[in-house]
Amino acid sequence: MPRALVLGNGSFTVCLDEFGFVRDMYYPYVGLENHVIGKKHRIGVMVDGQFSWVDDGGWEISIGYKPETMIGQLVCKSERLQLSLVMEDAVYNEKNVFLRQVDVYNHSDQVRDVKLFFGQEFRISEVKARNTGFYDPTHATVVHYKGCRVFVVDGRTSTSTGIDDYTIGMFDYEGKEGSYRDAEDGVLSRNAVEHGSVDSVVRFSLTCEPKLKAQMFYWICAGETLDEAFALNDLVLFKKPENMIHSTEQYWNAWLNKQTRDLSFLDAAEKKLFDTSLFILRSHTDNHGSIVASLDSTIMEYGKDDYAYMWPRDASFISMILDRAGYDEATTPFFTFCQHVLHPDGYLHHRFRSDEALGSTWHSTTSQKEWLKDKILQLPIQEDESASVLYALWKHYLYTKDIEYIEIAYKPFIEKIANFLVAFRDQETHLPLHSYDLWEEKIGVSTYTAACVYGALQAAARFSELLGKRNHMRTYRDAAQEIKEAMKKYLFSETLQSFVRVSYLENGTVRQEEVVDASSLFGLWYFEVLEEDDPMFIATEKAVDTLLVNDTPVGGVVRYQRDEYFRSTSHSNPWFITTLWQAERILSKKTVTEEGLAKVRDYLGWVVKYQTSSGVLAEQLNPFTGAPLSATPLVWSHAVYVETVLMYIERVKELERHD
Repeated sequence: MPRALVLGNGSFTVCLDEFGFVRDMYYPYVGLENHVIGKKHRIGVMVDGQFSWVDDGGWEISIGYKPETMIGQLVCKSERLQLSLVMEDAVYNEKNVFLRQVDVYNHSDQVRDVKLFFGQEFRISEVKARNTGFYDPTHATVVHYKGCRVFVVDGRTSTSTGIDDYTIGMFDYEGKEGSYRDAEDGVLSRNAVEHGSVDSVVRFSLTCEPKLKAQMFYWICAGETLDEAFALNDLVLFKKPENMIHSTEQYWNAWLNKQTRDLSFLDAAEKKLFDTSLFILRSHTDNHGSIVASLDSTIMEYGKDDYAYMWPRDASFISMILDRAGYDEATTPFFTFCQHVLHPDGYLHHRFRSDEALGSTWHSTTSQKEWLKDKILQLPIQEDESASVLYALWKHYLYTKDIEYIEIAYKPFIEKIANFLVAFRDQETHLPLHSYDLWEEKIGVSTYTAACVYGALQAAARFSELLGKRNHMRTYRDAAQEIKEAMKKYLFSETLQSFVRVSYLENGTVRQEEVVDASSLFGLWYFEVLEEDDPMFIATEKAVDTLLVNDTPVGGVVRYQRDEYFRSTSHSNPWFITTLWQAERILSKKTVTEEGLAKVRDYLGWVVKYQTSSGVLAEQLNPFTGAPLSATPLVWSHAVYVETVLMYIERVKELERHD
């Protein structure tokens, strides 16, 4: 099930599904560790002798971000129960507390006793074994813990009463469904402690006057010790949860509006998605510098792992777009993170955990035997990831002008990556050596990777010139020019009339795999390899526009010809990223016409049309139904939407100035 909302403060992050159930909870890093990992923190109601979980099909539900804030809004309405639940959810911006305000609306003409149930299914540190849950009578709270991960569950009603019933039990063990079944008669068994695969349910009781609302608050505090978690719980009681939600709302509203942008060119839906996208970018950014690709653990159902890692490439694009949007204070730690994890030889590995440890990988192992193939060095890397970081750092400098940071980073970081990029080339063709491509599927020389390396070496040359290191500047600039000429010589297919997805260095020759790939065209203009009037560029444009556009009513652009990833139909799946690249290419041209801007508006409208009901963007779509596929939300999808909007606004203003 896709995630509907992501709420976080850079160290504690919560993902909700379409029913408002907590499905992922990351602490103490964004993306690491997930203490729920797809299980369900349920919400249930007992009224007039009738019990209902809000995902049982009897509720009309809407969920999304409260306008201009990183506050979740959930509305659940039951005609059968004559009841509505209106909730606001937040991760407190100052401390590691998840807060939920619940307004219960009684639509009947009678005074009613309403009981609310909240279930907790923790898998602390992502493992069901060795968990402990207990009821603490001294604090009247439920506690879940394992080692140095502690979660305190508490709440208060409008009459200042807290948890009035509870139970601690087992789930997903020896056939046990879970303690949520104990709640369905309205009374809990009050088992006080359990260990192993532990869950819990807590109950709160309210009296609801006719046609009026009653209010309560529920929260979870995360700490590394019992004392720390209980201290946070005391803080909530002292500050009052309503005040903490309000201050969090004010903070994120101020964060969003710190830049004065004219967004009047957007309609309401486009503006809302722009705001949501910025919150998605920030909620996936760890305070220590990692920017993860997606926090949706659903992807684990389809493979061996999820997307909750920092890919240097994805993170580089996200950081560039955050910089462009005016949030450079959130991106500087990213470059420091990359400097910390840089290999001594000057390259970055496939992906990283948010604590700077190596992430899992499916790239070739690091045995010497597998690094050499046909006498060509093959590192288990994607070279464009190292190059992307260097290119992004130059863009970061242009926005921040932080010359002191650049001076400090030059020798151990900029120079190391640039020297690696210069050296990691075939001596005969001057092309980059084999590495995995952008899509992590092919080991060879991809057009996109070559373009990215070109852009990174040009960035290194500019850094060198800036700091008066002219010998380095010439070395990097010359290498970039050699790569550009090699791309034109070896990576353009006369048969396809397009740059190819990937080529292979074999026995002194270059063998092309004749496949048109959207990333090839993207790399050519994004990293400024070719001018827009270059015949090779124009031909590649035509190939992409002809061969990669999805021909069903859903539309959109696929990654490359015959893409099989998540494919379940006769057609490859369109992606938000590749579709928005089409819009960005129009906006990047020297001259943009009114017709071109109209096409861009069509692309923006297409993205809005295929967002989920809560306003988030998937990685890709079913080509016939438009249903979201793979990780949802995917941060890169949101990042490219933000970038496209910013580019669009810039070009519209240019046209206005010239009128």
